[in-house]
Amino acid sequence: MNNDILDKLDREGLKIAGIGKRVLAFLVDDFILSLIVFFVFYEQISNAKDSLEMINMLANYSFALVFLQFCYHTLFISFYGATLGKMLCKIAVVDQALFDKPNLAQSALRAVVRQISSSAFFLGFAWALGNDLKKTWQDYVAKTLVIELA
Repeated sequence: MNNDILDKLDREGLKIAGIGKRVLAFLVDDFILSLIVFFVFYEQISNAKDSLEMINMLANYSFALVFLQFCYHTLFISFYGATLGKMLCKIAVVDQALFDKPNLAQSALRAVVRQISSSAFFLGFAWALGNDLKKTWQDYVAKTLVIELA
């Protein structure tokens, strides 16, 4: 199966994105989401008496934070085929059968499994180190690939 996909990618002139670009895109996306959270909760954060109070306040909003990540990844992948971090790194997520951006259902499924992978000590991301297509858990479940754009 991997050889078939690699052959199709080669025929289309596409290349699987490297781990370095994917890690950089991940860090950029997390930084962007952290900035959003900082600005949304700026008043509560600045009024916190100590770091423990700030951590407790953020823990109270943990569902909202997970939902924000889910929406960010689902909408950007569905509409653009890439998050802002992926756009900056010139990589994109594509459906492995069509080599087109994933549909909304695939994007939502990918975002959910991404959350699970993050919660499981990033094991799903480490999975990409052990296969030719550099697929993470979310890529396997959603049947997607991450490719280079330039």
